[in-house]
Amino acid sequence: MQRTARLSPCGAYRSTLGRVWDDRPVLLVCMFNPSDADHLVDDPTITLLCRIARHNGFGGLVVVNGIPLRSSTAAQAVDMVNNWDKRCDWHARDRLQENVGVIVDEVSQAGAVLLAWGALADRCSNWFDNVREDIECALPEGVPLYCLGKTTGGYPKHPMARGKHKVPKDARLVLWREAV
Repeated sequence: MQRTARLSPCGAYRSTLGRVWDDRPVLLVCMFNPSDADHLVDDPTITLLCRIARHNGFGGLVVVNGIPLRSSTAAQAVDMVNNWDKRCDWHARDRLQENVGVIVDEVSQAGAVLLAWGALADRCSNWFDNVREDIECALPEGVPLYCLGKTTGGYPKHPMARGKHKVPKDARLVLWREAV
């Protein structure tokens, strides 16, 4: 398997994470914020996504995130989006905008796109509404936009959702517009 990760020089941000196992089309997955997975290390989410992508006929995946800050908890990522202006943190603002450019570029090259940021997006819903709109605008004609189902709030399920929203290892991708 070919493993890639595009990290910032300081290691605090990740713009892409790739896993390719054969020459079939690659699934682009857009989630909330990156964990500590990189070109050497997988986490449970990446392991599950690889299984789901393979089960759905893809030869690999590339993961992007609406928020590029690497963190095992969402609180710092939410703070990055919701409070950069209050702190005049222009570096955070620039990282967020650069990241949207990376997402749009990856969308233009994808065989299919999977939205999977989960209910956490409710904490910064305006940002994720914009990310989704940018993805939809950049989506080439004929490239499908999928999810794993929707949360009760209408967000695309995260692969590690728990309880009644739990995503099975053999989950079928659902067209975003048709998901309930």
